[in-house]
Amino acid sequence: MTRNTQHLMLLCTAVVFLVTACLYGQRNLRILTDALNERMNANTAMEGRVHTTLRMSRLDTYTGAEVLHTVRQMTGTEVQVEINGYVYVVDPLVNPSVMIPVELDAYYRAEYSRNVSGELLKLSFWKEGG
Repeated sequence: MTRNTQHLMLLCTAVVFLVTACLYGQRNLRILTDALNERMNANTAMEGRVHTTLRMSRLDTYTGAEVLHTVRQMTGTEVQVEINGYVYVVDPLVNPSVMIPVELDAYYRAEYSRNVSGELLKLSFWKEGG
């Protein structure tokens, strides 16, 4: 074989490897994109509810507005919501004028009570700083 033929064969081999690597990368990117879209759709379906707290290492603090929103979002679920030791069951369809005594600009610490299978049973908010 001549030298030019060897270089042409090496060039063709390199092009084949490059195309194979690009196709493999595109396949992996498609798999990762599909997984990310599935996870995003699952999180979106939660409607803002607190379901992702099982293995949290830090304590979250929420504003009063976020606490109020969470209480309203928990309506119709089995989860009890407690604010400073008082359990609130708010159903805006039954009594739309129910008031929840939450200071909107205050900060609240969240505590999560779960059963042995990890399901959220009670969500407690405690006002920070008195």
